[in-house]
Amino acid sequence: MPPSPNAPLPLIRPGSSLYHALQSTPTQLRPSLQAWIHWWHEVSSIPLNVSDPGVAQTKLAWWHQEVRNSFEGKPSHPLTKALFKPGVPAPGRLPPLEVWLAQVEGMQSLVQQTRWLDEPSQKKHALATTGAACEGAAHLLGAHSEAALTTVHELGWGLRQAHHLARLGQDARLGWLHVPVSTLQQHDVKAHELLRPSAGQAPEHWPGLLSHLHGQARQSLQDSLGALARLPSAERKALRPLRVLAALHMALIDEIAARGADVLHGRIILTPLRKWWIATKNR
Repeated sequence: MPPSPNAPLPLIRPGSSLYHALQSTPTQLRPSLQAWIHWWHEVSSIPLNVSDPGVAQTKLAWWHQEVRNSFEGKPSHPLTKALFKPGVPAPGRLPPLEVWLAQVEGMQSLVQQTRWLDEPSQKKHALATTGAACEGAAHLLGAHSEAALTTVHELGWGLRQAHHLARLGQDARLGWLHVPVSTLQQHDVKAHELLRPSAGQAPEHWPGLLSHLHGQARQSLQDSLGALARLPSAERKALRPLRVLAALHMALIDEIAARGADVLHGRIILTPLRKWWIATKNR
């Protein structure tokens, strides 16, 4: 059940956070970064969109082999062909093999696991997936120092925390709950109260849980933005797209925190003008 090798490259939705991040990228590097984003989303969407675990594992196994084949000079999918085309990106800028495989293997584990017992296990998975995605982007953008790669790898944790908070209600309606059991217990919120919330209502102790999730994600993003600001000038400039992405996520979770229980019942997004302004300031 592999992806169709003739499938066209998808488009990043205009006005999305990824769109604004991509617009912050030098023109000559955009095709490679766009292909990397698409590849990452292609793999990430499999556990969510494929209901049969066996089929999902088969698709992920196909990608695992496709990545290895690509590093041997034999890519077959449009996404890998775009990234492994000779001279694109510049020599030496492709993410290393282990970064690609970390993403695939992280999704393979997610097929079998839809709950986290505690925050350390959740963070470990986030760093292996979203952290690897950010690290891959840094390679493509030309930031290769150990400090830069460590910083963007850790940024993946903050981005994933913000993503989980923003999609809490949407994911719950699909049967996914990315709040660790230990965190639910700490705030006296039952899993079923989030998976099946009463219409127009929130769990009794939801405000405390929301404050925790927002504060944790915001602190992670702030720490990463601070670390990005301490990098040498050339790397700060190269990593501008990730800084834009972090700033947009921070503004989104601030809006979610201000809206209370709304995130349990519907999607909350920033207005296009507000996104544009945040991205412009950070560029």
